[in-house]
Amino acid sequence: MWEKEVLMKRFSLFLSYAFCIAGLIVMLFFAVAMPVLRIERIATVPNVQTHTVAAYLLSYLVIVLVILADVCLFLLLRNIRREAIFTHSSVTLLRVISWASILAGFLAFPLFFLFIREALFISFVALFLGVVLRVVKQVIEKATELKEENDATI
Repeated sequence: MWEKEVLMKRFSLFLSYAFCIAGLIVMLFFAVAMPVLRIERIATVPNVQTHTVAAYLLSYLVIVLVILADVCLFLLLRNIRREAIFTHSSVTLLRVISWASILAGFLAFPLFFLFIREALFISFVALFLGVVLRVVKQVIEKATELKEENDATI
C-alpha cells in the first residue's frame, strides 16, 4: 500500500509540473501572438485606438503577472519535491503568487469595459484564487512558525 501512495504522490507532482510548464508555454504564446489575435471591440466607441492600446497594455501586464505566478509555482513545486514545505521560502512564494493573482484580477477587470467579454470571468477567478492563496499562505506561515518553535525546543 505504501508504494501506491508514493507512486500517486510522484504522479501528482509530475502532473503539477506538466501543467505549470504548459501554463508558461500558453502565456508565452499569448504574449507573442497577441498582436495577431483580434481583440473584440465595438466600432462605435470613440477613441477606439486609445481603447485598443489600453487593452493591449493591460493584457500584457496580466500576462507578465501570470508568468511571474507560474514561475513561483514551479519553484514551490520544487520545494515540495525536496520536502521543504514549511519554510520561509514557500511562504514567500505563496505570497508572491497570491498577490500576483489579486493584481492580475484587478488589472483584468477594466478589460471587460474595453470589450473583452471574458475578462470579467477571468478577473473574478483570479481574485478568488488570490484570496484563497492568501488564506493558504497564512496557514503555511503559521505552520512554519510552529515547526521552527518545535525544532528549537528539541
